[in-house]
Amino acid sequence: MNGVKCREGERLALVKFKSQLIDDSGRLSTWGNYRGADDDREKVDCCKWDGVFCDNQTNHVVALHLGGPTGSPTSPLRDLSFNDFNGTQIPDFICSLGKLQYLNLEYSGVSGLIPHCLGNLSKLQFLDLRGNGVHDTNLDWLSEFQSLEYLDFSQNNLHGMIIPDALGNLTSLSEIYIVNSSLEGKIPDALGKLRSLSHLDLSCNNLEAISDALWNITSLSYIYLYYNIQLRGEFNNVLNLSLPNLQALDLSENMLSGPVPNPSLCPSLTSLYLNSNMFSGGLTESIGYLSQVEVIDLSSNHLEGLFSEAHLFNLSKLWVLDLSSNSNLTVRINSSWNPPSQLETLLLGSCKLGPYFPKWLQKQKQLNVLDISNAKISDRVPDWFWESMHKCTQLKMSHNQLYGVVPDFSPKLALYYINLSSNMFNGSLPLLPPDVTEVNFSGNKFSGTISNFCYLRKLHFLDLSDNLFSFQIPQSCFINLMSLGYLNLANNNFSGEMPNLVELECHVYSLHLRNNSFTGGIYKSLKNCSNLAILDLGENNFTGTIPDWLGESLPGLGILSLKSNNLHGKLPWSLCHLQELQVFDISLNNISGAIPACLSNFTVLRSKIDPDYRFFLRATEELYDSAYIMWKGKEAEYAKILRLLTIIDLSNNNLIGEIPREVTSLKGLIALNLSGNNLVGSIPRDIDQLENLNFLDLSKNNLSGGIPSTLVQLSHLGVLDLSFNNLSGKIPWIDHLQTFNAYVYMGNPELCGPPLVLKPCPGDKTPIGNVDETHNQEHDNIFNPKSFYVSMALGFIVAFWGVSGTLFLNKWCRITIDKMLISVEDWLYMKIMISRNRLKR
Repeated sequence: MNGVKCREGERLALVKFKSQLIDDSGRLSTWGNYRGADDDREKVDCCKWDGVFCDNQTNHVVALHLGGPTGSPTSPLRDLSFNDFNGTQIPDFICSLGKLQYLNLEYSGVSGLIPHCLGNLSKLQFLDLRGNGVHDTNLDWLSEFQSLEYLDFSQNNLHGMIIPDALGNLTSLSEIYIVNSSLEGKIPDALGKLRSLSHLDLSCNNLEAISDALWNITSLSYIYLYYNIQLRGEFNNVLNLSLPNLQALDLSENMLSGPVPNPSLCPSLTSLYLNSNMFSGGLTESIGYLSQVEVIDLSSNHLEGLFSEAHLFNLSKLWVLDLSSNSNLTVRINSSWNPPSQLETLLLGSCKLGPYFPKWLQKQKQLNVLDISNAKISDRVPDWFWESMHKCTQLKMSHNQLYGVVPDFSPKLALYYINLSSNMFNGSLPLLPPDVTEVNFSGNKFSGTISNFCYLRKLHFLDLSDNLFSFQIPQSCFINLMSLGYLNLANNNFSGEMPNLVELECHVYSLHLRNNSFTGGIYKSLKNCSNLAILDLGENNFTGTIPDWLGESLPGLGILSLKSNNLHGKLPWSLCHLQELQVFDISLNNISGAIPACLSNFTVLRSKIDPDYRFFLRATEELYDSAYIMWKGKEAEYAKILRLLTIIDLSNNNLIGEIPREVTSLKGLIALNLSGNNLVGSIPRDIDQLENLNFLDLSKNNLSGGIPSTLVQLSHLGVLDLSFNNLSGKIPWIDHLQTFNAYVYMGNPELCGPPLVLKPCPGDKTPIGNVDETHNQEHDNIFNPKSFYVSMALGFIVAFWGVSGTLFLNKWCRITIDKMLISVEDWLYMKIMISRNRLKR
């Protein structure tokens, strides 16, 4: 056929190659069959097909580009990026293109086993299979590519594969990319023979060791081995790296240990990432001679010793320095030092900078990001510091002992993130730039108004918890605050009512208002907060009932705390729609009625704990949200382990009826507190279904019947309280239940048997040595029960009201006293019962 360049054998091979692919998108529509003399010549000439390139002299097909938009080695290429061949296998017919030099199938949707006959393409220089679903059993066939210069197998499934030694025979290789492909084993010694290798990227695999031979390849310019979390080893044999062409070295997020390798003999180095490993010891001062380096990240290691201006001696191009999370590393730089460069990012969090504020920062005029959090600084922040932050966009100074008044920030600043939490700053809140998006001033001594923060239109995160605010929030301010994503005002003395606006615009996903003086009801405005995952309104003065819409309008709610308010009425059945709920606390209210049987609809509580964390503030940084949880009688703030807590606390209300048997279907529950109510009936016989239960408190109710023997099956049970009920019969005191003492069962007159040593069951023998009859008789002679009870009661009343009566006027004291009263009541009742039992004997 005149004018047709394509060789017929190769054309037929390509047509057959096409026939075995699924090309729904029509990307290969130009690849046609010859059907006669009058047929379109371009359909016949494969050299004119999209993605096919031929040698101008031999007419052999030398390049196939069926992937992304990378150009071919010989000519421009129209964009055929991201073809979708619907998971079909690479056809063997492609192996018949013996002159092929360039094959690009990146992100083309092919899958299955890689045909080993590709090794027959001995002229191949460029092979890119990145971003597909291909897999293999071994990679030894790669040894046939004697001319190969570029290899990319990234983002495929090479699970269990090791890098073959045969790869070291491909002496023409200059670039290797096998990223995120589940490679295992060691980087072999054979790679040391690749003297032309300039780019090596084996990141995000499961590699376990690095051959020392790798550090002898002087042609290397870029080495990326980050996030091989099993990668171990030390640099003892090659502590002084000598790679004259090396520009980038990234060994971050591995488990490498020992001394930090010395890169001072790598004069071309521009970026050094050794962060998130286990390197230890001091840092050599010779690192200061890397005149071309721009980025140094040594964070999250175990470095120690002193870091001084000597380490920065000649780093004239350095703009990023991250030494954070090296808690034994002392950073001490002379205040008279003239820096060779102006840093833009300086991260020194969790290093030792204190006790004084670092004066050398005054000469860093270009700081864009600064982190000096948890740096053991106990000092007043100088005025010059605030003035020098004119270019700062992110400022983190939390967890020190910094004090003073924070001045107003210029409205011209680009600051959008500021974290001053857990310090001792006082005074009023400063004016902030209008573009600020995230503010954390928690754990300080700020006071006064928060009006300045009510109208920051770009603000989405605000934490003012644990301060000294005593401020009534106006409705207009509260309405704006509810448009944030995260709002934490806990542990202050804020007052006012939540917005009662039906059409409130609400974006908040985490709302913490606990331990304040808020009043009013739980209004319908919250109905619009459909993104809520945490709602903590505990320890306030909210009144009214728990609204019916709560369970239907907040489907993603994971933590709901309404504890210690003045709520009344029944538990609405709509709460059972909260399938994501894992912490439910309405304790210390006046809730009445029965416990809804539909609590079994709490889907999260019906299964074992999900290892996936739900309460992130920023998942990319593993920054966790937190909540105050009553756990084992102590209230504390939980953050990282919050996902492990699955709790129902309905204690100290006026609930009636029986414990619903459906509660026992909540197999993921680890704490159940129903104490201090008016519950009747028996303890459910199938309580052993709560297999993860660690805390069970059913005390101070009117439960009757025996203690079910199935309680013994709760092997994780660490806290148990069944006291002050009407339980009867013999205590099943076997297995791990023997670890609980008599306090657990006190106040149940009809219970008998160990550990109630003074109340043996009929037929039981009295333990020898437990009762001293002579002592009891003497006790009877000197003990007057009537005078004892009268004097004890009068003494308690006088002492208690004389010291604590006026404290009820204070809200926090009132809450504390309420908790103390409960403990005193339990102790007093128990002592009385012990004395009465001894007297009866």
